[in-house]
Amino acid sequence: MSGIELLRDTAGPEARAVRAGLLAHRHAMLPDHEHSVHPLCLVHRDAGGTVRGGLVGEVVLQWLQVDKFWVDETLRGQGIGGALLAAAEAEARRLGSVGVHLNTSSFQAPAFYRRHGFAEIGRLEGRPPGHDRFWMAKRF
Repeated sequence: MSGIELLRDTAGPEARAVRAGLLAHRHAMLPDHEHSVHPLCLVHRDAGGTVRGGLVGEVVLQWLQVDKFWVDETLRGQGIGGALLAAAEAEARRLGSVGVHLNTSSFQAPAFYRRHGFAEIGRLEGRPPGHDRFWMAKRF
């Protein structure tokens, strides 16, 4: 098809134009909704100041969407992940969120999220082969 161009830059002017078009459509379809996006980045640092865990997401359309969430393997099981998640949820509530959603893989942390009140809302089997991708959510 003519006119289609493959770009590797997801932050450049073309990507910004796509995002702006999507945002304009959202505003047109949901004129009575709050459309601000509140980015969140919470980190856990060690005594030397090195980031050893963190959560990156955004609050938009009254939901916290967790994009990235990681805790260094040597620190897992010490409550750091739960504390990061609780802090993100508290900020999301403060911003008017009604819940949180995310995705994870079977080789990552679905059991962790279930322990923290999340339910599976979708699954893609075989992503990657031998594993599944889970979409999970939790209403406050």
